[in-house]
Amino acid sequence: MDIEELRRERLERLEAAIKCKEPDRVPIRAFTHIWHGAYAGHTAKEVLFDNGKCKDAWLKVAKDFDFDTFTVISGLAGWIYAVALLDQQDISATAPLILGPTHIALMDVYTRWPGYELEENAHPQFIGKEIMKVDEYDQLIENPLEFINKVAMPRINKKLSNVGSAEYNAALAKYGVELARFGAFMAEVSMELAKIGYPAIPMSWGYAPLDFIGDYLRDIKNMVMDLYRHGDVVKQAVEAVTPLLIKVAEVSAPPAEVRKQIFGTDVVECLIPLHLNEYLNPKLYNEFFWPSLNEVIKEVVKMGQTPFVLFEGRHDAHLETLLEAPRRKVVGVFEKTDPRKVREVLGDHVILVSGPPNSLLIGGTPQKVEDFMKKLLEDCKEGGMMIYPGVDGGISRDAKPENVKAMIEAVEKYGTY
Repeated sequence: MDIEELRRERLERLEAAIKCKEPDRVPIRAFTHIWHGAYAGHTAKEVLFDNGKCKDAWLKVAKDFDFDTFTVISGLAGWIYAVALLDQQDISATAPLILGPTHIALMDVYTRWPGYELEENAHPQFIGKEIMKVDEYDQLIENPLEFINKVAMPRINKKLSNVGSAEYNAALAKYGVELARFGAFMAEVSMELAKIGYPAIPMSWGYAPLDFIGDYLRDIKNMVMDLYRHGDVVKQAVEAVTPLLIKVAEVSAPPAEVRKQIFGTDVVECLIPLHLNEYLNPKLYNEFFWPSLNEVIKEVVKMGQTPFVLFEGRHDAHLETLLEAPRRKVVGVFEKTDPRKVREVLGDHVILVSGPPNSLLIGGTPQKVEDFMKKLLEDCKEGGMMIYPGVDGGISRDAKPENVKAMIEAVEKYGTY
């Protein structure tokens, strides 16, 4: 099979699964922050701050492992930057991740990075912080973009704290340079991956509105208390930010002609990570979280995109709400919820994504991995699904290569239709 034929076969397999169909076999979609570096002999700091080493390690893994896609996510969630820059849509579309170099340029208070705040081989960490005080909800509600840019951003980024200063101007210039450098790097890697038979699926960026406020403005612990103490105000704030997050999903998607010409597909996956879902009981979830998330999901579907929702933590208590989402239009990655439970409650209403947890890839054996995958595929593959190795956050730095290869071999053996 020549390279272009291999790329087309992988792309068709992915497209079929994303469109809730059964391809020739279950596709494997791998992603990581730093495992590729460990595999290639680099530190976490090196692959997060040195694009050359990151590219070499990325391509080495792609050549050595038969995934259908392999993505390196070099940053941490930073959707507030995409919202802040929404009036500058060409920049906003490239700004939803906090990267190591942009962290250094702006010195955001959310994140910690290997070689700087952490030891050189640590995973990067999103810590979060209370940025907005409870008595500032009214300002956010009145004009969310103005509040985010004039009040929140100087608090989030230490080098933007003195608005209009030389440090402020230099930091913004460095931030722009790093975004441009990262965009060029990703384009270069995508071309190199295509040369060895790997397709790329276009992405856009969405967010659950309550998570946006909790992650970037109030911090999770304060957000949960706000639901009890200031519920009506929280609802107004959610209503105010929801259109902005829908707009980010729209402007961050590549135009249709680019998708066809560059990527060879009409699919766009809108990444929507969930964080508060595990912290909320069904009453709070149904009242404060789900209605606005469902609105975002439905609007993304109307745009012709596929919501790609990361149901982080345990989502067991909230599964039935997904029956209200557009049928067979949502890809659901379930981190800790048993995929059999998902099938039991939802059937084929969502496109199921599951896989071996990192505990198995780190501490297991190839035989244990094969046994796990055989049972998972036998129980869940009918109706279509996708496999994420390291379903709880991507392949961890310490995952054993032999276990990852055992997972691939098991999918090739037991994942055919």
